[in-house]
Amino acid sequence: MLDFQNYRSILCLDGELPDHAFFIKNKLPIIAADGAANQLAKMSITPAIIIGDLDRADPNLFQHTEVLHLPNQNTSDFQKCLAYLKEHDLLPAIITGVSGGYLDHILNNINIFLATDSILYAPPIIGFGLRADTRVELSSPLDSKISLLGIPNAVVTTHGLKWELQSQTLAYPGQNSCFNRTQYETFKIHVEQGQLLVLLYEKQMQDAGSLNLS
Repeated sequence: MLDFQNYRSILCLDGELPDHAFFIKNKLPIIAADGAANQLAKMSITPAIIIGDLDRADPNLFQHTEVLHLPNQNTSDFQKCLAYLKEHDLLPAIITGVSGGYLDHILNNINIFLATDSILYAPPIIGFGLRADTRVELSSPLDSKISLLGIPNAVVTTHGLKWELQSQTLAYPGQNSCFNRTQYETFKIHVEQGQLLVLLYEKQMQDAGSLNLS
């Protein structure tokens, strides 16, 4: 499960959001990217602010919430929100709503996400990016499902996975390590070159405490 102490805000994009319980069990400020405010309202969740060109958010919500109208079409609502979070020292964030909706929106969201040091939460998946010369040690239950994607490419070595990588080149398009499995409760990833997207399935982590990124 997520450790909220490591993050400063929750950013909700207009995709598939976690359930009501996810939002009420923490005290982090919630930022809604335009139409995400409609989904939050259905869960009786009021964000700290709604940001974007406001072409999808219900105007009736504006009287109860701070609104930042940014009509510039040269940047997406996601990018506008990230700029706000950076300005107000609300990064790193837990970013939700990345998936769901049109495929091109999902791909663009992932592209923008990889430029951040935040974490992606799309239940049951927790995602994060790792750059070149990065070594991490992760903890999760034995036999957890994990995917490693080089976007656009990465050279990766692992220790503790069912199908180990030894200076393996991962690329998109090309060969990646999808639906790998953890062999031990603690495993290591070394990104030698490039940039890696890690997607770890959280559902199997319910009884194991929080995801440990170190």
